[in-house]
Order: sequence, then C-alpha cells, then structure tokens
Amino acid sequence: MAQFKGNVILQGKITALTGLHIGGSKDSMEIGGIDLPVIRDAYTRYPYIPGSSIKGKMRMLLEFAVGCITNGETCSCEESPEICRIFGSANKNEAIGPTRLILRDAYPTEETKKMWENLDSDLLFTEYKGENKIDRLTSQANPRFIERVVSGSEFEFEMIYSIYDINGNDDLSNLGLVFRAMRLLQDSALGGHGSRGYGKIKFTIEKLTPVSVKDYQTGKRKESVLKEKSVALEDVNVDESIETLRSQIEE
Repeated sequence: MAQFKGNVILQGKITALTGLHIGGSKDSMEIGGIDLPVIRDAYTRYPYIPGSSIKGKMRMLLEFAVGCITNGETCSCEESPEICRIFGSANKNEAIGPTRLILRDAYPTEETKKMWENLDSDLLFTEYKGENKIDRLTSQANPRFIERVVSGSEFEFEMIYSIYDINGNDDLSNLGLVFRAMRLLQDSALGGHGSRGYGKIKFTIEKLTPVSVKDYQTGKRKESVLKEKSVALEDVNVDESIETLRSQIEE
C-alpha cells in the first residue's frame, strides 16, 4: 500500500533561447497567413507552454538515455519501473503506485508580457518565420509561415514531485532522474522543428521546497533548500539537495 510522505515543489523559469513553436489549433485562430500557429491561452491570448509538452519530451529523452527504447517501442514498466513511477503508467500497478511528477502549464512572466506587447511584429505577441519546403526532385517550392514565440521570452514553471513509501522504495533518489531529464531537454529542443533551430531553452531554478505530511497538517511551509535565489540548472547540487530534502521530509 502506498503511504504518502510529502511533496517537493520545484519552481523557476524557462527561457526561450531561440524561437519556440508549440502548435495550437489553426481552426481556432484568427491569424491570416499563418500555416502553423502557436498554442495560446483562450482568455488572455498569450502563448504558453503546456505542461504535457515539457513532461512528454522529458520522458522521451530519459527513456532514450537509459537505453530502454528498442525497435521503436517505448519503455515498459518492467524494464524501467523508475520512469513509470515518475511519469506515470496507463496500466494500474500496485508496485508502481501513483504518478509522482506533476507539471503545471508554464505561463509568461510579467516582464515577458510587456516585451511581447511592444514587439515590432504583425502578429499578436509573436513573430512568424517564413520557410520553403523544396521538392528535391522537381525543385518546386512550397512556402509556409510558422508562428513562434520570440527568443528571450520567459515562462514560470512549477513541478510537484510526490514521495510515497511503497515497500521501501526510495522515491527521493529518483528525483535525480527528473533533473537528468531537464538537463537532457536543455540540450535538445522543446516543441516543433527543433532540428531547424527552434526550441532551445534554459531552466533556471528558483525554489526547491519540501512539504511534509506534517506541514500539510499545520499549514506551515519550509524554506527552499537552495542556497541561492536563482540557480542555473547545471549548478544545482542534486545529491546534496536530495539529502537535505530527505531530512526535512522525514523529520
């Protein structure tokens, strides 16, 4: 039986270092001439990054990194139970338990909204990039226009990593795999058209906060275990942070 021990809340910013395209529905857009629009908040019209896009790419990269994808098949929970514990499984498995990682949608910072509102662009808060798809046999050009979030845009992200005790499984140690997946994503691409330069991002970590079962009872929150207010992902001492989190979750 799964016993809930607490949560680790990871907060920070995602910075788009190159143009970013995460596709939305063209049918719902009123943007003339754009073949591939970005996803937007239906109320504010600001572009955002769905948590599913971040989580799905992190999982795929991690599965390749641990070597459990073979013949085009994704990892099974028998091959890599840690990945299923973190990212979830469609099949109920008491040994795996609940999905550990929750990824919120990432919305633009206030500074980014102001920057978007002053863009020299024909589009609302974004840019478009014209591209040509060339038929290699006939040399016929097929132009298209892709909407992108501009480089320099920042989004606030939040991840909730839940800790359960299931037959002595050490969930906190698996938190290191989450950081590994984030590092892999930084050196890959988020969203579409990554092989053509889109979607290079950078994570900045601002808070890594433990919340124990007792904290939920008292309503009090501990401080972030990070020594700095803002730390580049590659500068986070993951092993040291996990041990500090462990002592505060289990106290």
